[in-house]
Amino acid sequence: MPAHEPDLLGVYLKQIGGIPLLSAADEVELARRVEAGLYAGHLIALAADGDREAARLAELYEIRDEGLRAKELLIRSNLRLVVSAARRYAQRGLPLLDVIQEGNLGLMRAVEKFDYKRGYKFSTYGMWWIRQAIERGIHDKSRTVRLPTHVGEELSRLARMRRRLAAELPPREAFVMEAS
Repeated sequence: MPAHEPDLLGVYLKQIGGIPLLSAADEVELARRVEAGLYAGHLIALAADGDREAARLAELYEIRDEGLRAKELLIRSNLRLVVSAARRYAQRGLPLLDVIQEGNLGLMRAVEKFDYKRGYKFSTYGMWWIRQAIERGIHDKSRTVRLPTHVGEELSRLARMRRRLAAELPPREAFVMEAS
């Protein structure tokens, strides 16, 4: 990489490093606002064909907008979680920045689906969605010819099995000597 080109990964890591982490109570409050915002958005969509009073609609728009702000803050505060997960998937066919981007998509999905009432920390729940999105992205985008996801997962399973057997079984030379 030429010296005049910025190190995009370094710039990104520096930017997200300055975002403060959330406490568990903050996560719950933000998740509560996200849920309310999603519900308000649903009510607004229903009101498009109905006749809601203007004051009620204005209130719903405010709740929806507050939910969008909470969603953005929850996402921004957990970008480091995505980077930590993405580093485990480096060298699997996609550049690290692309893997991070796939993880960010999973993070966005996790924020929308998070159920704070169950009592789990967001990072526990979000990591599953992040990994799922990264793995799906790698399977979809790392090959010249796209394979269906289930075929890519099967190939990964077979490669793991091959590595495990190679570690457990004696080397081929010893196996041939033993057989003859």
